[in-house]
Amino acid sequence: MQCLHCQHDNPEGARFCNACGTTLELACSACGHVNPSESRFCNACGHNLFDPTSQPTQPQPQQATPLEPPTAARYTPDAERRQLTVMFCDVVDSTSLSSQLDPEELREVLRAYHEASARVIARFEGHIAQYLGDGLLVYFGYPLAHEDDAQRAVRAGLGIVEALGQLNTRLEAERRVQLAVRLGIHTGLVVVGDVGEGPRHEQLALGETPNLAARLQGIAAPNTVVISAATLPLLGGFFACESLGTPPLQGLIQPIEVFQVQYESMARSRLEVVGHTGLTPLVGREPEIELLRERWQQVKDGVGQVVLLSGEAGIGKSRLVEVLKEQVATEPQSWLTPCQCSPYHQNSALYPMIDLFERVVLGFVPEESAQQKLRKLEGLLVQYGLSLVETVPLLAALLSLPLTANYTPLPGSPEQQKQQTLHAFLTMLRRIAAQQPVLFVMEDLHWVDATTLEFLSLVVDQGPTARILALLTFRPDFSPPWMGRSHLTQVTLHRLTRPETAEVVRRVAQGKVLPAEVVEQVVAKTDGVPLFVEELTKMVLESGLLQEQEESYALSAPLPPLAIPTTLHDSLMARLDRLATVKGLAQLGATLGREFSYAVLQAVSPWEEATLQQGLRRLVEAEFLY
Repeated sequence: MQCLHCQHDNPEGARFCNACGTTLELACSACGHVNPSESRFCNACGHNLFDPTSQPTQPQPQQATPLEPPTAARYTPDAERRQLTVMFCDVVDSTSLSSQLDPEELREVLRAYHEASARVIARFEGHIAQYLGDGLLVYFGYPLAHEDDAQRAVRAGLGIVEALGQLNTRLEAERRVQLAVRLGIHTGLVVVGDVGEGPRHEQLALGETPNLAARLQGIAAPNTVVISAATLPLLGGFFACESLGTPPLQGLIQPIEVFQVQYESMARSRLEVVGHTGLTPLVGREPEIELLRERWQQVKDGVGQVVLLSGEAGIGKSRLVEVLKEQVATEPQSWLTPCQCSPYHQNSALYPMIDLFERVVLGFVPEESAQQKLRKLEGLLVQYGLSLVETVPLLAALLSLPLTANYTPLPGSPEQQKQQTLHAFLTMLRRIAAQQPVLFVMEDLHWVDATTLEFLSLVVDQGPTARILALLTFRPDFSPPWMGRSHLTQVTLHRLTRPETAEVVRRVAQGKVLPAEVVEQVVAKTDGVPLFVEELTKMVLESGLLQEQEESYALSAPLPPLAIPTTLHDSLMARLDRLATVKGLAQLGATLGREFSYAVLQAVSPWEEATLQQGLRRLVEAEFLY
């Protein structure tokens, strides 16, 4: 396996390069995306990295032709300015550990710690930039950005602490030692690019951000994660955090507030976090709301329906779903089954259904024993007339519950057991629908696993025969395999008009009038995406640029050009990184301004005209350009 950094050939299965020590990465033969060596499937397209003949695990958008100059390699800048979440992880009291162990034993201990940490980091698609003795410098947001990089960093930090607890059981038995770590996380702007020459050539982020992450690690208690105030708002309320005040940090003149992460909340979406009181009223979605209510009425009248709701990130799919869920929740004779696909479980079979059963249907709580959970499962199956002998072994295995002596594992191949499990879920859903109409919601199908997609096909095939409204949401890069059914309706959410955008601004401002120049900038820079409108308006209200009056706001100083809120940086960069083949063209255009002429772009472009035109078409199709 060749190291992508120094080109040294390493044995298959190696995790670190024998020549330069860099974490080995695999380039997908199908799409070119670079993946951690622990990955079996490509994080971008699902292709089996170790089987060149395999097919991607889920339908993929058409791959673009690389935008390359005719006589040179693809244009990429030497360095890139971007927002990055940096995690610094260090072993507590490693000096004492080195005095306890022989150097060879110490190497084995640290190697086990590195491997356990690397597995967790790879799961959340972080990038280990450097191994610094017993320390790890990890980037989230480079080389590939995600819309939730700060959350991924915190989940990885908590995951490392958990993995270390499991590792310590073995280390205590074998070496009579235990490890503890401190973790610091900070988010900020960096310039990331090439540093060093030859075998020590690295891609490193320069700026205050990595240094501050290291300082935060230094003040963390053993086995805790400390984050900065800059990272906190990017967590979206998905974690409980406790303020540690403004402790002195070496080299930092201006004190900053820091927080210790306590635990992850049970919320699965942004709307769950803000609650009903924090939702901005819907604007411009009256036709879509009416359509959903009509389809729900048809289901209550006995005719099943499927609605496919698509739209880009931040366009308001979940907000629209919430309106219908609120209505169904007030109807005592209806059943609501909310499922959510997760970017962290795309390779976990039936994860949305497992999560639904554990959290909603069966209501498992951490304090319950495995036997208590099994009894809850038995009670549910009895309620809907399913055979315990046939169904308990299937669902217990799925829910990681040990079987009692009353049950034996079912015979049959894994494929047969999978089909039996899907049939059990479908039977249960149909029997619920026989008693009361069901709203079956599955959000974010762009992150769906293959087995869940197979189950959804069974649900869609039921068609009008069951009182089920299957409401399925996804982004445009997902291609639904169900089309042309009489009971299926496809709805695409479009961006808001300028008057609708201005109305959202007014409502975020609690009905108070903002200066016309502020509204004009918000309207111009958000392009009608409701989430962007909301976040940019909040940023302006909290910036100190406005003075609040009785019924309006007034500018306290000349209005500067509005910057992109930090809460949107990762989302926009993730969209740009997914267009890797034309990313350089988008960046080149950005240096010319928000608007630019084709003549100027062509004059500074390193590409021939045909290649340039093709790249511009790709950016227009992706709605980066108009």
